[in-house]
Amino acid sequence: MSRDSYGEQLDRLTGLLAAMSRDAAAAIRGASSGLLQVDRDAAEAVLRGDALLDARRTDVEAMIPLLVARHQPVAGDLRLVLCAMRIAGDLERMGDLAVHVAKVALMRHPVTVVPPMATGVLTTLADAATRIADKTAVVLATRDPLDAMQLGLDDDEVDAAHASLLSMLVSAWPYGIESAIDLALVGRYYERYADHAVNVARQVVYLVTGDIRL
Repeated sequence: MSRDSYGEQLDRLTGLLAAMSRDAAAAIRGASSGLLQVDRDAAEAVLRGDALLDARRTDVEAMIPLLVARHQPVAGDLRLVLCAMRIAGDLERMGDLAVHVAKVALMRHPVTVVPPMATGVLTTLADAATRIADKTAVVLATRDPLDAMQLGLDDDEVDAAHASLLSMLVSAWPYGIESAIDLALVGRYYERYADHAVNVARQVVYLVTGDIRL
């Protein structure tokens, strides 16, 4: 294959990752609407959209062995190819976690999962996760290590909100065990979503600098 064909394949690979990041951001936004606004349509759209995210990960995984076998990439191109599979895996998992949030909302619909007492902390979790998702999409587009490192600070906000939620749930929670379990799961889903976004940022730092630390 020609060098132009190789370059086009690399562009397609990065384009797939960018599309996955946008899908993952849209998924957590929709799941949060389903959860906090009791929006059934938004939650169901997250479930439908997950198949596309899965398909794009499959496309990424199919491209990588062909690129390595046919072109034997070196240096930066090799790092891109090696990081792409890990990034795709994290983005696909982010979509799965958004699906989990949406399913909790749908399971209780039309009753809200989030009682007034927990609205503030769940809104904080949802807003922080959405912001991290949007920044992840930017980081994949710009490959700016400084932007990538900023995600660690945003993840700290998610961790703090998650800790606050758990403290609330074990401190004479007045809405029953079933409600506490629902919110404990949702909080965990948001926390893991943010962790996977940070993993994406870590891979971008490695891609650009060769340093995996974040």
